[in-house]
Amino acid sequence: MRFSIAIENNRDYKQMKTEIFYIERCRQLIETKLAWGNSGEWQNQDFENLSERIFEKTKVSLSSSTLKRIWGKVHYTGLPNISTLNALAQFLDYENWRAFTSNGLPPAINQETISLVKPKKTVVQTYWWLAITLFLGVLITFGAFFKISKVLTFEQIVFTSKPVTFGVPNTVIFNYDVTKSNADSVFIQQSWDIKRRYKVAKHLHEYASTYYTPGYFRAKLILNDSIVKEHDLLIESDGWLRTIDTKPQPIYLSKLSFEKNDILNITDDDLLKNKVDFNKELPWVSLFNVSKQRQYSSQSFEMETILRNTFKGKGGACKQIKIILFSTNGIIVLPLSIKGCVGELEMFIGEERISGKTTNLSAFGINTDDWITVKCIIKNQRINILINNNIAYEGGLKHSLGQIVGSRISFLGAGEVKKFAMR
Repeated sequence: MRFSIAIENNRDYKQMKTEIFYIERCRQLIETKLAWGNSGEWQNQDFENLSERIFEKTKVSLSSSTLKRIWGKVHYTGLPNISTLNALAQFLDYENWRAFTSNGLPPAINQETISLVKPKKTVVQTYWWLAITLFLGVLITFGAFFKISKVLTFEQIVFTSKPVTFGVPNTVIFNYDVTKSNADSVFIQQSWDIKRRYKVAKHLHEYASTYYTPGYFRAKLILNDSIVKEHDLLIESDGWLRTIDTKPQPIYLSKLSFEKNDILNITDDDLLKNKVDFNKELPWVSLFNVSKQRQYSSQSFEMETILRNTFKGKGGACKQIKIILFSTNGIIVLPLSIKGCVGELEMFIGEERISGKTTNLSAFGINTDDWITVKCIIKNQRINILINNNIAYEGGLKHSLGQIVGSRISFLGAGEVKKFAMR
């Protein structure tokens, strides 16, 4: 990160160095949490996605342009305001920026990474700064040594959960006991997705979390950075569930039957009836079907669906569709759009993220106004994706996906399905 700031005295200069150090450390921790690769290669959509995740976690809206300034993508001649810093800290499970910056002293800062207009120093001041830097370096070295040498110990760990009802919305009560451990931090992670990790109090024993959408989740209990216990958690949909994916909570639509020769849909009229202003921001809509009675082995699995995007209003030029399969060892996300938008697509196979920015996903670009047949075939640890009977993707699986336990079909704006089958 590079800031160009005029500093009028040594005190201001020291404070500015410290603040920039913590901003840099905050960036690094966020990059580690996201695991999106080198931030120098992030594109506009990555910052849009980060903005959405920060809002989901903190209910604070940081624009992608603000995040680009923080990540040094846009030249900026100042520091972020405190509300922005508070949101970044809360995204990392700290109460606020003050709590984040109270977590230890900063080390000496590499001046090549920070561009400051420095005040002139006397010879005495120069030696004074060198002595302080050396002293801090010794403190941090010893602190890091003792932190690294601390071995995590625990026994008689308890971690269970129970939904309070059937269907959604649904509150899950997590019961945990980690009092017989030396952990400094305790987290409950709702699934394989790291963005669903929440810090909990070590001395307490219950944590309630509300689930607004169905799905399969492998909940994890984490002490410091180690997963010490996990279990499966299935939130069922009670048949086909239709939602308008507004935030922070979805809108649930009336149920429709989906028998042979039926069409299951969410229409433009559904958006209008629920007073969704899709001229301002076009929402995704989804069709869920998750049930413990419908599970299929990924050792030999086939899914076939026929669907199309039917949104006719303004916006939604990319006409996107996502077919999502929930499994006990990850998730499959098959994205579709018109050809001109394939660079914005993201595919997931298990826990592997495949971005249209770095992988050629042009085979997933198609006229989504027309009926599209999509097949997903898994056999002998290999996966094949066919679109209109043409191979769009094929490859080996890095690990077994376990059981396929449900599905979600999402359209940007509106869409319909006239066939969906798994076997």
